[in-house]
Amino acid sequence: MLGKNLHLSQFVHDQTINNINVLGPLGDVHVDTLLLSWVCMGGILAGAAAVTPTLTADGPGGKPQALFEMVYSFLDDLAHGQIGEHYRKFFPLIAAIFIFVLIGNFIGVGPWKALENLPGWFKLPDGEPFELASPTTDFNVTAALAAIALITYLGSGVWKHGARFVKMFFCNPIEWLDFVVRPSTLALRLMVVITADELMRGAFLLMMPILLPAGIMAFELFIGVIQAFVFALLTSIYIGLTVAEHH
Repeated sequence: MLGKNLHLSQFVHDQTINNINVLGPLGDVHVDTLLLSWVCMGGILAGAAAVTPTLTADGPGGKPQALFEMVYSFLDDLAHGQIGEHYRKFFPLIAAIFIFVLIGNFIGVGPWKALENLPGWFKLPDGEPFELASPTTDFNVTAALAAIALITYLGSGVWKHGARFVKMFFCNPIEWLDFVVRPSTLALRLMVVITADELMRGAFLLMMPILLPAGIMAFELFIGVIQAFVFALLTSIYIGLTVAEHH
């Protein structure tokens, strides 16, 4: 969870050569976040690869195709409704953000607390067992996603309006707040909400470890869907604002 990541320096015993720290800033890399993010991406690609051969244009297809079509229709309506006629250019990004955030949120929902008692489980420098959590509880992940949304937001304005957008943006100091407010709200909202969910589950596991946490985990899944939707929705709204004709 927040502040309890596994740093690369914890896996390298000899970090110095001639009293020089060879890892440098790399020693602070969050290994668990990287691995879980790769698991998210690998799972998405593996799921797509598994379902693609079964897709058919004749008839409704199987249950996996129905699920994929439902998600596609939902995201298509979301992007179209907020961006307008140019939404096709941005649809892959909106869909990728939604699916990655959704799977990332879901990864942290599980009885991972039980793993902490296994022999050989990773220990933090303070001696506490490492807690497996969603990659979206790491600000590095949510900030990177927000940066992608911000770059796309600015790039779409330049693409649609050219020099007029650049002039409007740099001549209006209020617009400069976009560099801070929009990515900050995107990143902090997602990180704080998912972290709060995981803290709540940990508290209920300590109080009643048998039955009650199952309901909490179901609630976490619901919150995970909502947060993925909100992130994709706000990204679509920001892009829609820049491609609107009134600019």
